[in-house]
Amino acid sequence: MHTQCPQCGVTWEGGEIPAGLMDTGHYDTIEDAEAAAANYGWTRENQRKFNINVVGIEIPAQYDGVSYWHCTSCDTYFDRWTNQVVTQETVEA
Repeated sequence: MHTQCPQCGVTWEGGEIPAGLMDTGHYDTIEDAEAAAANYGWTRENQRKFNINVVGIEIPAQYDGVSYWHCTSCDTYFDRWTNQVVTQETVEA
């Protein structure tokens, strides 16, 4: 996956998951947030980040996972496999 939109260049990479969870105010300590971040696949080794400004679209009948990316900043859709711009109608078909 890209870290920014190929069309408009806006970032698609947010902060590390534990920091984002701490920002919600639901966790008293960073250790609690790190434990919760494991549910998102975060580890101290991989330091995964939340995605921002992008939505992954899954088409259940076609593939079990993201098939298209939608940049919420420029409202552009991309095929995950080719990175080609596609129409919203293609995604909804």
